[in-house]
Amino acid sequence: MEYPTSLNALLATTGLKYRWVNIGRGIRNINNELFDQIEACQSPYPWPIAYQAWFALIVWNPSQDQQHTIWFFKLPLDEQGLIIPQARDALILELLTMLGITSTEPNNQNQESRYTFEPDDEQKAAIHAKVSRILAEPPSLWYQPVVDYLSNNDTDINWSTLGLQGFADLIERISESKVASLLADAIPWIAPPVFEAVCGLLQNKKIPPHLAAAVTQRITQALDNSSENELPDSFFSNGLRALTQAEPDKNVVQCIQAVLQSPRGVSSAILQSIGIYCWATLKRENLMKDYLDNLASINEGQALFNQQVSDLMFVPTMRPIVLAEFRNPQRSERLGVAIGALMSRTAH
Repeated sequence: MEYPTSLNALLATTGLKYRWVNIGRGIRNINNELFDQIEACQSPYPWPIAYQAWFALIVWNPSQDQQHTIWFFKLPLDEQGLIIPQARDALILELLTMLGITSTEPNNQNQESRYTFEPDDEQKAAIHAKVSRILAEPPSLWYQPVVDYLSNNDTDINWSTLGLQGFADLIERISESKVASLLADAIPWIAPPVFEAVCGLLQNKKIPPHLAAAVTQRITQALDNSSENELPDSFFSNGLRALTQAEPDKNVVQCIQAVLQSPRGVSSAILQSIGIYCWATLKRENLMKDYLDNLASINEGQALFNQQVSDLMFVPTMRPIVLAEFRNPQRSERLGVAIGALMSRTAH
């Protein structure tokens, strides 16, 4: 039997409908044309993390209502950010078995694959919300209580009783103006844990400017408010994730700049969040300089600097921007030392 030479070609033979979705650095649709280029090693993977492509495959039968399957895959990338062909070919063989087309080993279905992974609860909720929209299904039972909570600052609803899936269902509908306005109005007053949950899910959508402005205002006000010093770093690291797909306008740039210039700016969790989710905004102003300088001064030391910088340079278009700061004659001494240690490690 001749096997298809690409994942898209394989899926095209099944008669099923399907969609590819990026998981790393925010959930984003991957159209078939782009995925063709990626798996043909013609384009680097746009959103890599830890030298791997992280993505989901959603498959459904249009003749069977509410029947769908979701698989989560990861594939290693080479030094140019391209899919490694041997890994792609191995995944094709695994997918043949997953789809029930063939099985080369009797117990193949029970073997753990090196190319699959288990997403966290937040990613699962976001993907399930996306699937329900694709299949034109109603939102979950958690949806309406979330709407009721966000609609009334004086509500008696205990936020701890709300389900994560309800927030994911709401945010999947962010393109509806009433949903975006509801969230923008609620951002200033929702409890910090709710703010973190909402922002963690907003990373998966392109949010409108007025909602991004509400998020940045809450973050900067928290930085300036001495009474909020007890807020955990996760409040800021998750808050910044909301800006993943936001237009990097003045509000967004100034917010990240304010975080980097504050005492919070040397938190490893916050710096990791900026590098993973706000990398596009680091192209603006002098943010890359401030980011690298802070990264060089964190308590966790050289290992985390190496990891974060290497991962950032792996993102397409980011390498020359990082290297420009490496060559900046006005860089700080501590950054120069960290760069030297990184380059020494790379040389070996």
